[in-house]
Amino acid sequence: MKSLVRWDPFRIMSRFDPFEELHSVQRDMDRLFNRFLRSDTSPREQRDAWIPAVESYTKEGNLVYKAELPGMDPKDVEVTVTDREVVIKGERTAEKESKEESYIYQEISYGSFERHFPLPEGAKIDALKAKFTKGILEVTVPVPEKLENARKIEIETKGAEQIEGEGAAKKAA
Repeated sequence: MKSLVRWDPFRIMSRFDPFEELHSVQRDMDRLFNRFLRSDTSPREQRDAWIPAVESYTKEGNLVYKAELPGMDPKDVEVTVTDREVVIKGERTAEKESKEESYIYQEISYGSFERHFPLPEGAKIDALKAKFTKGILEVTVPVPEKLENARKIEIETKGAEQIEGEGAAKKAA
C-alpha cells in the first residue's frame, strides 16, 4: 500500500476494472493526508515512514514474493489473500527509548506498513504458503504457467502492390 509505483506484471491476465486506478489514487491520497494531518505522530515518525523492500519472481510454476523484515517478530506480520491480491502488513516497533541515551545516529525506521500485490487470473490461492526465516518473509502461490485460452491472432496486412494500386486509382479519378 505504501509503494510509490504500482507494478503489475500480469495486467494482461487480470480482469479489467475501470475503477481500480481511481481506488488506487484515492488510497494514495488518503495515506498522504493521514501522514501529514495526523496529530498523534511526531515529526520524526512522519519523516521515517518505513516500507520493507520486496522482490517478486516466478519459479517452478509459483509466483514468489520475498519481503525483508529485519528485526520483526513473525507474530507482528499478517498475510491475507483475496482472489485478486496478496496483502502483507505489519508493524515494527521501537524498543522503549531511554532519556539517558544520547544518540549519535538514529537511522532505523519503525512503524506500520501495508503492501498490496496483484495476483494473475487463475492463481491457486488455496495453496498459498507463507514462511518466515531469518527476517525474510516468503509468500508462494501457484500460478498457471500460461493462459490456457490464449491463442495467436493473425494480423491482416495489405501488400505494397495493393497500396500503390489504390494510390494510382485515386490519381486517375
